[in-house]
Amino acid sequence: MEKLVTILSKDPSVVVHEGVLSQEECQHIINIGQGVLFPAQTQGGMSEVRISDTAWLEHHTDPLILTLSERIATLVGRPLSHAEPLQVARYRVGGKFEPHIDCYDTRSEGGNYFFSIAGQRVHTAILYLNDTLKGGETYFPDLGFDITPKTGNVLIFDNCYNGTIDAHPLSIHGSRVLEEGEKWITTLWFTERPHY
Repeated sequence: MEKLVTILSKDPSVVVHEGVLSQEECQHIINIGQGVLFPAQTQGGMSEVRISDTAWLEHHTDPLILTLSERIATLVGRPLSHAEPLQVARYRVGGKFEPHIDCYDTRSEGGNYFFSIAGQRVHTAILYLNDTLKGGETYFPDLGFDITPKTGNVLIFDNCYNGTIDAHPLSIHGSRVLEEGEKWITTLWFTERPHY
């Protein structure tokens, strides 16, 4: 069966790939993440901008995580070596992430440090690990659309103008307040240079 691909924007590129992960693969990531979560931070540390719990998983955490990471890298069109470790995130009721751009802010100490490792975050891939009951949509306020989390779907978008490391202002996005249940995602950020 052919997977459905929905192009939501061409500039910046924002695309949803449906059914990339199976229910079992999503549950596997959740099971690993549950034991290692901690309160989320942004480049500036703890903040009310993001209310969730997160954990970092290396690509080689286990064979399935590696296979899934390679699958996402293929969709993004970048080598897996250019991806940061996977970040698993759990949002509970009241959880949110205010609108932001995923590019590193090189004017901040934290952003400049991470930029020095492998350059700018040029692409983001968000893997939806479960359906949400109410709230928790990923939204692009300046592009005017929301993406409802659906198990196994992957949202991929550009953070920079095509072919550059300059932040694309229309890539600003957030996570709406979760009103019911839990929201589980995994994010892979792809940088301009390899990490290994």
